[in-house]
Amino acid sequence: MDRTTEATEPALTLIGRRFPRLTATAISGRTVTLPDDAQGAVSLVVVAFLETARPMVESWSGPFEQAFTGNPRVKTYLVLVVGDRLGEPFSGRVDEAMRGGIPPEKYDQVLTYAGDAEQCRRLFGIDDPSLAYVYLVDGDGIVRWMEKVTATPEGLDSLLNTAHDLLSAFWR
Repeated sequence: MDRTTEATEPALTLIGRRFPRLTATAISGRTVTLPDDAQGAVSLVVVAFLETARPMVESWSGPFEQAFTGNPRVKTYLVLVVGDRLGEPFSGRVDEAMRGGIPPEKYDQVLTYAGDAEQCRRLFGIDDPSLAYVYLVDGDGIVRWMEKVTATPEGLDSLLNTAHDLLSAFWR
């Protein structure tokens, strides 16, 4: 299965730029390419390298999903980077383990990436792989907001307000 990213210069910030192309495998088994498969939706994409980042991931994704429950124009993607050294066999075990704690309707939005982890870090401007990196992407694939670490009330307000603004502007 092809898991690729576009080669570009290291990204210090992606705000205002197209979200880097990332092809990964959903825990449903489906191949997903971002931002293409999120076209037309406001999407929260959370990238994490380590299981220890899970509380950070949930601090953003939980409130975001709750705020937009039932809105078909909003998606949330979790990308777990397992890296090419661990490869496909490990990625498959991770997928299987994650399916146990995730509702089936979300299987297409929980992804594992088993490609070049260092290239992925450069592409997404990830300087500390122990953190969760959070990107809000508009319907055209442009990053409109980004953050890292655990959500704060101010950070969540900023994220949710930006998402509401994008929804209003994109579908006028």
